[in-house]
Amino acid sequence: MGIDKRKNDHIYLASSDLSQVGTALFEEVVLIHNALPEIDFSDIDLSTSFLGAPVRAPFGIGAMTGGTELAGKINAELAKAAEEFGIPMYVGSQRIALVKPEVKWTFEVVKQNAPSVPKIANLGAPQLAQLSEKQLVDWVVQAVDMIDAYAVAVHLNAAQEVVQPEGEPSFRGVLEKLKIVKRAAGRPLIVKEVGNGISKEVAARLVDVADAIDVGGLGGTSFVAIEGARAADAWLQRRVAETFKYWGIPTAASICEVKSVYRGFVIASGGIRSGLDGARALALGAHFFTMSQPLLKATLEGRLREEIEAVITEVKIAMFLTGVRRPQELAQVPRVYGPRLRAWLEQRGTTC
Repeated sequence: MGIDKRKNDHIYLASSDLSQVGTALFEEVVLIHNALPEIDFSDIDLSTSFLGAPVRAPFGIGAMTGGTELAGKINAELAKAAEEFGIPMYVGSQRIALVKPEVKWTFEVVKQNAPSVPKIANLGAPQLAQLSEKQLVDWVVQAVDMIDAYAVAVHLNAAQEVVQPEGEPSFRGVLEKLKIVKRAAGRPLIVKEVGNGISKEVAARLVDVADAIDVGGLGGTSFVAIEGARAADAWLQRRVAETFKYWGIPTAASICEVKSVYRGFVIASGGIRSGLDGARALALGAHFFTMSQPLLKATLEGRLREEIEAVITEVKIAMFLTGVRRPQELAQVPRVYGPRLRAWLEQRGTTC
């Protein structure tokens, strides 16, 4: 199966309910209502910084796509919205453009349509693991130049790779390659998961390597489920995808795991479906949150700006109803955890 078809399959499957698996456990985070907030709604200021860059909200566009004509159109629309709202934007994995230069334009449209906001390049860990240092440096430089990236993300997708028919489950030496990426990029390095979460043990190994960790937890888009749906003629891939589609660390729990050992910038993603979910993530200690599936779906349906406006409004309402003016103050609001999240934290010896 060609890589172009695989990329388009990912777009359509990721935008569907079929790809949405499990729970991020945000329903287990109850922010305590403040009936006497002593602020006006107009007092709330969402502006913050993203790894040192000023942005207008603690919210960004998550990694999605690139490499096909459809992906290029989607990236252009996402970039226009990112510029309009003053928020950061990831691109999807750029490997396809590095091996097929004729599709670079599907990523270059991002810097053309979002010249001023932070843009995040995106490379896959298993592919980097197989490159020589010279090749790796070349890939990083090209990926940064392609979108005029402010930061570089390396995604950890072991679960996806091991069930994907064309997968490359090669992760030996990735930690050392991350150090090379950081040196070559000369800008912030984000290490991210894609739907299975990051544990405190992994976060501890990234303390001196990553400038930011994007938890990419369970509860939203499952690439394991997507690969299972794609494997129509491969019974073994369908079988193992069904077995492992709920594998991972729910996003709310992953934020707490990472925060327990890591003092750097933490980005929440995975199963965030509203601004209220985003506010809950910030209350748990994340500095920022991103969304992908809802924005991909909204783009395909022609209502991207309405979706982003709704998310921003929901964050502001959550802040008003908890009596805080700035996003970072959400980490101090009182909250109650449900039994599943509380049990997770107790058994893992973490607090949040």
